[in-house]
Amino acid sequence: MPTVLLLEHDPVSRQSIGLILRKKGGYTVIEASTTPEAVTYVRRYQIDLAVVDASIRDVYPGGRATTAQLTKIRPGLRFLFVSGYPLDLLVDKGFLEFDDPFLARPFAPRVLLERLEQVLAGAAPKSSAMPKGA
Repeated sequence: MPTVLLLEHDPVSRQSIGLILRKKGGYTVIEASTTPEAVTYVRRYQIDLAVVDASIRDVYPGGRATTAQLTKIRPGLRFLFVSGYPLDLLVDKGFLEFDDPFLARPFAPRVLLERLEQVLAGAAPKSSAMPKGA
């Protein structure tokens, strides 16, 4: 079973997503609350996919900048971005691009697990949210 890095600054969200991934998905999950912590885990463990809070802003400005640093360490690492903010706002702020794999919160556990499998298989639809005006 793949190992998933969960980078989420909110402890309640991190706990609930981690529980879904472990209990319903059967994944090995390594949780991080900060980008430096995530960097340490990516260096230390064989991570197959990272679920990243798209609006995380600790060392780097947003999810995409954070994942750029993680892929320098582990090229080919796959990502699924999650956020309670709408995709168009995240794009406007420069945190994501419209074609990044994204799942808007709230989401059902089944939907999270389906998207995770799609990303792992390299067949993920890019976003679960339509851009404003589309």
